[in-house]
Amino acid sequence: MAKYHDTHFFECDCHSDEHVFKFTLDKDDADFYLHVFLNDFDRWYKRVWKAVKYVFGYKCKYGHWDVTMLDAEDVERLRDLCDKALWAKQEVK
Repeated sequence: MAKYHDTHFFECDCHSDEHVFKFTLDKDDADFYLHVFLNDFDRWYKRVWKAVKYVFGYKCKYGHWDVTMLDAEDVERLRDLCDKALWAKQEVK
């Protein structure tokens, strides 16, 4: 049986390809996924150093953050998508 996925992309107001995120609603199981691009702008050896520190338990007190700014139209579209996900969860129960 084929699964039905409802997928929506949201782009940042700055139009950077790195600030795009994707929501996917699996209508069969009512699972709601958020896919986020993880930025890799550091040189390879800096990323390896961060990985080694991570393996040994180092935690940055600030974490690793980026931002995506939505315009008003996308905020409404996201709200509608969240409403769909809530309805799908209720139908599965």
